[in-house]
Amino acid sequence: MNRPRDINIVIGIGIFAVIAFTAYWLIWFAAPGAVQSRMPGDPGFDIYEAYEMAFILPDTFVTMAALVGVIGLWSMKDWGVVSMLLAAGGAIFLGLEDLLFDLENNMFTPFTSAAMIELAIVLVILSLGPVMTVLLWKHRKELIC
Repeated sequence: MNRPRDINIVIGIGIFAVIAFTAYWLIWFAAPGAVQSRMPGDPGFDIYEAYEMAFILPDTFVTMAALVGVIGLWSMKDWGVVSMLLAAGGAIFLGLEDLLFDLENNMFTPFTSAAMIELAIVLVILSLGPVMTVLLWKHRKELIC
């Protein structure tokens, strides 16, 4: 059975998510200035750092769910749908949580390049989760036995 084009898009998004989440954390530890919205010495840095470090486990969950989802959807297995829906829902939750923290802590003011990166991350996460969900739902009958 050929995979529908939409499912190939979901697989691509899943691969992007695995790479992006992994790259984010590698960069966080290797070159923190590239992804951190606050720097050591900035007001509230300790709270910001503690908040971000709390995301390692949920980000890992979303990454692993997306990886399993990619494998399952590539093979046209029904468990791929379930795993990718978990990744999509997790991404939506993470994006909303991140957005709320950013708004409550004025992370977008001043609107520096770091704030633009943070906003881009939040917008990408918040847009890809729903796209994956809609495309998977559209093809659920073809994918779930």
